[in-house]
Amino acid sequence: MKSGSYNIIVILVAAILMTASPIVSVAAPAQTSAQASRAAGSSSTKKKSTTNKKSTTRKSRASSKKKTSTKKKRVSRSAGTATQNRTAIQPQTATPSTAATPVRAAAKTDSKRKIVVEKPDLDEIRRITLDPTSKFYFPKLKKKYEVNDTTMTPEEFRNFYLGYMFQEDFDPYRVSPYSSKTDALRSKPSHTKEEIDTITKYAQLALEDNPFDLRQMSFLVHVLKEKRKDMRAKIWEYRLEHLLGAIKSTGTGDSVEKAWYVMYPEHEYDMVQLLGYEATDAQYIEPGYDYLTVRPDESDTRKRDKSAKGFYFNVIVPQQQYELKHPENIHAATDGSLTPDPGAALQEKTDPDDIPAE
Repeated sequence: MKSGSYNIIVILVAAILMTASPIVSVAAPAQTSAQASRAAGSSSTKKKSTTNKKSTTRKSRASSKKKTSTKKKRVSRSAGTATQNRTAIQPQTATPSTAATPVRAAAKTDSKRKIVVEKPDLDEIRRITLDPTSKFYFPKLKKKYEVNDTTMTPEEFRNFYLGYMFQEDFDPYRVSPYSSKTDALRSKPSHTKEEIDTITKYAQLALEDNPFDLRQMSFLVHVLKEKRKDMRAKIWEYRLEHLLGAIKSTGTGDSVEKAWYVMYPEHEYDMVQLLGYEATDAQYIEPGYDYLTVRPDESDTRKRDKSAKGFYFNVIVPQQQYELKHPENIHAATDGSLTPDPGAALQEKTDPDDIPAE
């Protein structure tokens, strides 16, 4: 009986050892007590963690947002470089960065747009505006001007304006047959729809005949604004502003040496009006300068210095070009010099329909 009991005990012990051996071999590898504790804790709380996952995530996000907001406020107060203030501080940033690039580009563009007053080299302007390989070749500038290319620089407008004096079709005393069609409507403070349409039609025809007729351009801007054609008005106003700027870039007008260069005598009066004056008299100075005495225009309410007594204009090239192209219209003046005959030019260009019957 004892022997049988002993055998039963031995068999039970062997069975227990065989069953426990795999458990020991799996649990044993390099697992410290702390790891075993974490594993046990993980096993026991797995279901609880899964259940509360959404709640924990929401709390984590809320905490993260709160920390980020606090951090942004601290950074903004201390260094002034928070994301929401980045645009405002870019000009103050000293270190190079991609964010600073537009600021530098804008400054470069502004410098290109600035009008530089400098006496023009007419020989050089003649050369580059007649050279097909030059970026200032007159047909290239004219094309940019006609398509309203807003990238045209003051230098391009300057060469476009002065370069026209050397083009084959330039005539300093040309009078468009369309320019007088609307003279009777100029003094009216307001116009009817039909009158606006008439002015627009003839002003555009006059500008096609002479693209530098600043008076027709100014009149066209006025009626387009009156008709609420604001976009078209801005286009013509942009052209007018930059052509006048081209004249202004040639000098200061306060002496013969610093006279403004103009291609048409009418532009002298346009410049005077631009500055808030009205001309009272005109004097010719050899070898090719006009001096206009002026007085402040009382209707001009702009605040500006109006102490000038007169302005000088250089008309040497227009005079030379007229003598070359219309020698038959030159007559001897009282001082012995040759001067253009405005009456001959007017008779040559006047529309026969505009001549009144006797």
